Amino acid sequence: MIGFRMPVMVFLLVFLIGMGVVLGLRTKTKKSPSSSPRPPRTEAVDRKLPPLKLPGEKSRTIGSDGWEFSGETDVNFVTAKAKFTAELMHQNWQPEKQITLDASISPRILLTLRNHDLELVLMLWKIDAGTTGFAYRRETIINPGVVTQ
Repeated sequence: MIGFRMPVMVFLLVFLIGMGVVLGLRTKTKKSPSSSPRPPRTEAVDRKLPPLKLPGEKSRTIGSDGWEFSGETDVNFVTAKAKFTAELMHQNWQPEKQITLDASISPRILLTLRNHDLELVLMLWKIDAGTTGFAYRRETIINPGVVTQ
């Protein structure tokens, strides 16, 4: 019995010391939450750019409440989301985030896309079974330490 107990004790001692060293190194290499990267600052484009070409637009008006343009399409919500995303990706916009504002009977979503130093925020909402509303705004991304013209 003593011959069996000694190797088990040595194994446990080595195992516990090893775990202590690994956990100690792991806590030292973790980044503190205060050093997390800040989101990029943006600045409104203020209608300096031509309107985007979006598929199936039925109407378009100059936006209000901070939106650059708003309008309607004559397709349903799911199709509008797919067509807009595909067309914008074809125009070199890269999708970043999708935020669902309402997923009930009348869904609304925000899509953010990025094209070099521009950020596009696109909002889509269901008006009725065959009509979808949209609004978008573009902003210039201001990188800290970089002077923009």
